[in-house]
Amino acid sequence: MGWEKFKWVAVRAVFGVIGHLLYYTALAKLSMGVATVLFFTNPIFTAILAHWMLDETFTKDQRWLMFIALFGIGLVVVPLSPLTLLGIGISKWSICALLGAVSVALAYVSIRIAGPRVHPLVHVVYFSLVAGVGSALLAWIQGESWHMPNNTAAEWTAVLGIGICAFLAQYLMGAGLLLANAGPVVTMRNSNIVMSFILDAVIYHTRPSASSAIGAIIITVCLFKMVQLL
Repeated sequence: MGWEKFKWVAVRAVFGVIGHLLYYTALAKLSMGVATVLFFTNPIFTAILAHWMLDETFTKDQRWLMFIALFGIGLVVVPLSPLTLLGIGISKWSICALLGAVSVALAYVSIRIAGPRVHPLVHVVYFSLVAGVGSALLAWIQGESWHMPNNTAAEWTAVLGIGICAFLAQYLMGAGLLLANAGPVVTMRNSNIVMSFILDAVIYHTRPSASSAIGAIIITVCLFKMVQLL
């Protein structure tokens, strides 16, 4: 693998880690449903970056859908607030989630630029390496101590389950991006939006406001409509 391809593998790893770090930060401060909706606007940014960097199709209809989706984002971030249009009252955690979406979008486009000769597992390995070193460094800077899970079957099952599912998610996303345009591939992940709202309500007993739910529906419909136009 030459420098040209490795450069984009490195970009994918670094910006992928930054994007997920911002998302997890928002997830700790916002409800799971809201944080996930904002983060999974990344197909919009992926389509824009893919059009700019790879000359992939991004039509006038898709641009209109993007603006409608942005209105949905406004409903989720600041429900029914007229200040949304002015950008006032938007929390820094909401901004974290949106910046995470932009960062991950760049990571996904980088996989397309690196091309099919770079196996998806290569991307996963470098992403894991940067994530591991970066997490350890941030933990050390913040003075957090490292500790193993309690020696119970439930905790080890949770830890191993998260690791396996995260690995499969990263691998399958990388493989999908090598088979089709970036926009529609990334959009297929947006079933997470619906699932996060459902799990948030069932597990944490969080009730989204009516406007947040409407915003989530608007975003989801617009994103899937964008796929049909690609």
